[in-house]
Amino acid sequence: MENIYTKNGLQRVINASGRMTKLGVSTISAGVGEALLDAAGNYVLIDSLFEFAGKRIGELIGAKDACVTNSASAGISLSVASLICGNDITKVHNLYEVINRTQRREVIMLKGHNVDYGAPVAEMVQLAGGRIVEAGFANGSKIEDIAGMVNENTLAILFVKSHHCVQKEMVGAEEVVAFANEKGIPCIIDAAAEEDLGKYIAMGADFVCYSGAKAIQGPTSGFVACKTEELARNMRLQYKGIGRAMKIGKESVMGLVRAIEEYLAGQRADAVGKADMEGFTERIGKVPGCTAALIQDEAGREIYRTKITFDPDVYGWTAKDVVKKLQEGDTAVYTRDYQANLGSIAIDPRPLVNKEELAFIENRIIEIGKEKKN
Repeated sequence: MENIYTKNGLQRVINASGRMTKLGVSTISAGVGEALLDAAGNYVLIDSLFEFAGKRIGELIGAKDACVTNSASAGISLSVASLICGNDITKVHNLYEVINRTQRREVIMLKGHNVDYGAPVAEMVQLAGGRIVEAGFANGSKIEDIAGMVNENTLAILFVKSHHCVQKEMVGAEEVVAFANEKGIPCIIDAAAEEDLGKYIAMGADFVCYSGAKAIQGPTSGFVACKTEELARNMRLQYKGIGRAMKIGKESVMGLVRAIEEYLAGQRADAVGKADMEGFTERIGKVPGCTAALIQDEAGREIYRTKITFDPDVYGWTAKDVVKKLQEGDTAVYTRDYQANLGSIAIDPRPLVNKEELAFIENRIIEIGKEKKN
């Protein structure tokens, strides 16, 4: 099936990996598309639009206010910059001069959270002038590890909620937020792909950074839910400085607002459901050399994927071979391949645009198993 990308000579892609930036994240609804087109065809005072969107998003998710951004990553940077500069426009205009003479810019994060999700999360902090201070160990941490790193130079605590992070033996978000509140330290939550838009702000986090294109399935965008209106105002002020390089267009703002409204109203449903995946899992499990199981998301979200483990002695190919072969040809299939080196891949149903794509993946796995390795 042709689309605007294939018509321009680009490879057709079936995304069975997840809502990943490298694959364009997600697809939008007709309603979001209409909002984008309407907004793109008209003019508006951008400062007023940003204020409206922040208030509307806050109203929808139970936050005092919010700041729209072009991504969750930008949300981290703007949160840190706003804590350094506050509402001082001179500081906003001279951020890097300010940080050269400012000691209070340490951002504490768990060592097991200092990950690369396509770019290093630490880079987003450093871009805004923050200095990363790691707490705990890569294979475990306690609240005492964070407490031991707090000093007069502590600016904030950053908690990353992501499947990329180490999950075992890690102190949870609720305990970290409670500690931050007790000590009067601002707490930033990177919740880019999280599905509950009100959970962390209700916990008491100061800034909660979301992608507008992942769970919400909006345009390329993001927003930061803020504990207070002052925090949101200070964030928006950063668009007069470092935020200029991270600006979001008027059409994406209105598309984001519409996407959040649809998401919270339950108007978007995945084309491939859990029942479809159960049948798929059962059939793939019967392919010689394949073992299949339906598993829940590593970070505990209500997402169920099919994990396929390959026995190369029977199937004829390793999991890493399968990843490579699925990406060849006119139609490339991208799977969740974080554990390919351990012999398995996973099929994520959420980004699939129809059931035919799931059938295509099934057929390709069967075909590859029948091919002879040179």
